[in-house]
Amino acid sequence: MPAPSSRVKWKRGKRRVAHRHKRPDQLIHELVRDHCGMWGTLARGQVWIGATRRQAYLLEQTCLGRRARSGAERGVPLTPNGTGIELVVRVCCEDAYYMSAILGVLRVSEAVEGREMEVRLGTGTCELDARALWKKFRRECGHAFAMKCAATIHFRLTGWLPRSGLQYGADFVLYQRHPALVHSDSTVTLVPDAAARESFKVDATANRDVALEHGWPDWPDVQATSRLAVQVNKKFIEAHISAPKNVDWDDPSCLSHVWVNETSVARFNALRHLDAYESK
Repeated sequence: MPAPSSRVKWKRGKRRVAHRHKRPDQLIHELVRDHCGMWGTLARGQVWIGATRRQAYLLEQTCLGRRARSGAERGVPLTPNGTGIELVVRVCCEDAYYMSAILGVLRVSEAVEGREMEVRLGTGTCELDARALWKKFRRECGHAFAMKCAATIHFRLTGWLPRSGLQYGADFVLYQRHPALVHSDSTVTLVPDAAARESFKVDATANRDVALEHGWPDWPDVQATSRLAVQVNKKFIEAHISAPKNVDWDDPSCLSHVWVNETSVARFNALRHLDAYESK
């Protein structure tokens, strides 16, 4: 799939104000340059960041988290970043791993019962290294975390801003700029190949003792998702996840052995294509 182009689906009235906003790559550069070493707390299947207003703005504008509602962080020990906690941002596991392992701007600790006050005072935090963080995320999010993380990193490195595509029956939707400015371009569904499926192990300890052959998109699902994508004026992308049969999904180094290949799926409208042919 090509990187974002000049064809941007601006929302009404947003093209004129877009020049006041920096591009996502510029905001990422500022985040890496000025805000390395932010602390986040892993709790409830997400990473919670007590951020300054500038940090929260950078994270939101690059789709690396969303501002939490007031009181939603209750019970989560947050480590102050910078001058203190002005806003709270919650980040999904895939984006948090991208921030930690790829950008190097996030340090994650786990909420430990009985040590909440130490964390709030900026002491007693125990940083999770890359391997421990990967295992925690995989346990929290299930076996699909590795695939979603690989796809998240792939699309972000090619310039896209991925967000959850749950409302469109897909895994991701892709944006060129912040969703407040533009409409999403594509919906993305992840499809592991046969080798990738066989390499997954059932995690019975987390009550996910199900056959991994089930639950992946089949042809009726693809048809339904592609029809929905057409109705909402978006492209439909199948992101095929390829991996060796012996890859160890419990090790973060597995990402170096995973490939993401995109296939664009379009519905063929015979009448429309015939009219286009006859008009030439």
